[in-house]
Amino acid sequence: MSCARAAMVRSLARWATAWRVRPGAATSRRRSPVSHRPVTHRASSSFVAASSATASPGSSKGVYDDPRTYELAFGFREFDKEAAFLASISERHGTGRPIASLLELGAGPAWHSTAVASLCPGAVAVAVDNSTAMLTRARERVTTSALDERVAVVEGDMTRLDAKACVERATEMARKDAKPAVARGFDVACVLLGTAAHLVNTEDALACLRGIHDALAPGGVAVLELEHPYDLFEGQLMDAQGDAWDREDEARGVKVLVEWGREGDAFDVETHVVERTVGFNVLDVTTGQPASGYEPVEQIVRCRVFTAPEVDLLARLAGMRVCATYGDMDERVPLDSEDAHNMLVVLKKDHH
Repeated sequence: MSCARAAMVRSLARWATAWRVRPGAATSRRRSPVSHRPVTHRASSSFVAASSATASPGSSKGVYDDPRTYELAFGFREFDKEAAFLASISERHGTGRPIASLLELGAGPAWHSTAVASLCPGAVAVAVDNSTAMLTRARERVTTSALDERVAVVEGDMTRLDAKACVERATEMARKDAKPAVARGFDVACVLLGTAAHLVNTEDALACLRGIHDALAPGGVAVLELEHPYDLFEGQLMDAQGDAWDREDEARGVKVLVEWGREGDAFDVETHVVERTVGFNVLDVTTGQPASGYEPVEQIVRCRVFTAPEVDLLARLAGMRVCATYGDMDERVPLDSEDAHNMLVVLKKDHH
């Protein structure tokens, strides 16, 4: 048996045992980790997030290294509806006008940048990421969507954001009548899909929020999507059991098996950082065998679980304030709802 094949077999065996959990684990207070996820097996309340910057030393391939697999695993969300949510948040809590500019940090395939630009006539977006593979995929998505003149894909680190350069890039793309407003800064900045959870050091978290503050227009808002702190207070992270699901792509004839966390994954009670084992395996739907052209992925992903007061304090130190919280990218779902899948925090940069 080849090394790659053996690795796949071991991963599939672990994925299959992910359901052998303690009694009651399936009956979480919340229904599923991420809204609209097509779960075909039991899912715990762990939140989905991934970052290429946290690969384990022995990893041959990280979560962010193959955009095709990443999109198979996490592309189940309704990005059109999420773009509408961002636009509504801008009008309700931000500038009060239709969204004209978006800054997406940790953008990955630029799902939200392209969705907002498609939804909002004339809006421009800047998508920032530090993964070469994801930057390439994001540019492909922008071109395929015929949005090259309204969405810019920029290499950058969200902890060392060049806010001025991002604003200048957005201003270059803006329509003539919108340039003055865009030149003042972005209407909305977002860090979604749990990306902010990888700001495991307080210094990095504060640096990120200060960069966002500098990039926002007066009255602009930032939207952070984080793991729901209920997981922390319920004690699930202290007794890690893991989560798993599968998702099929009929057009490609493949199915991805996702392992998100494994029994025994380490959790630091002082820093609130969990070291999650993340695995992807892509199978041919017809044969059930490993799909050609895909490699198994296994990576240790370090994620910080933030509480709402922590985010509030960091926001204040960065010159912003919390103006709203939600339990999903849906204004009808409050943070304390039974249907709350994650924690959405809206930060506002006040007018000066």
